Amino acid sequence: MVADTKKIDDISMVTVSSKVMEEITGVSDRHVRNLAEEGILVRNSHGRYLLLKSVKNYILNLKIAKSGDKITSDFAGEGLDWDNEKAKHEHLKAMVTEIKLQLIRGQVHKSGDVAAVITNMFTKFRSKMRALPYKLAPKLEGKNKSEISGILKEEIDSALEELADYKPSDYYPEEYINTDEDGLLNMVQLGSETYEN
Repeated sequence: MVADTKKIDDISMVTVSSKVMEEITGVSDRHVRNLAEEGILVRNSHGRYLLLKSVKNYILNLKIAKSGDKITSDFAGEGLDWDNEKAKHEHLKAMVTEIKLQLIRGQVHKSGDVAAVITNMFTKFRSKMRALPYKLAPKLEGKNKSEISGILKEEIDSALEELADYKPSDYYPEEYINTDEDGLLNMVQLGSETYEN
C-alpha cells in the first residue's frame, strides 16, 4: 500500500484526531483531554486538534515544567541584585495586600468558602426535590391534569428560585468588613503602624 504523500506548505490549519494526538504526545486519551481542557492542546470547532498550535503549546509546557527542575538559589551566586530583589519582594507584598483587601471587601472569595456554600445549596435543593413526591402526593390526589401540572410547576419553581437566590454575603469570609474606601485606608494605615512599632 502506497501512502498518500502530498506536499503541504502551511500546517497551521492541519487538524488531527485524538488518537493521533495520543501517538504524538505519548500520553493516554484521558490525559489528552485534560491537556485540551487546560488549553495546552487546541481544538477547533469540530473537536479536532490543531496540530501546529497543539504541538508548540505542548513543547512549551514541557520546557516550563522542565525548567522548574533546575531552579537554583540566587543567593548562591555573586550576581544578586539587591535592589531588584527588594522591588520583587515589595511587588509581591503589594499583590498579597490587594488580594486581602479584595477578600475583606467581598470582591473575591476563598475557594473553600465557595465550595462549602455551593455544596450546601445543592444538598438542600436535592433534599427538596426528593421530598416533593411525599409532600405533593396528598395534594395531587383526585386532581385533574391541569391542576396537577399547576401544583407541580409551582413547587418546582419555588425550589429553583431558592437555588437561584444568590446572596454574596453567603460567600463572605470572617474577615469581611462592610466599609467605604476611606475606612479601609484608615484600617490599613493603622495596621501598618502596628507592624512598624
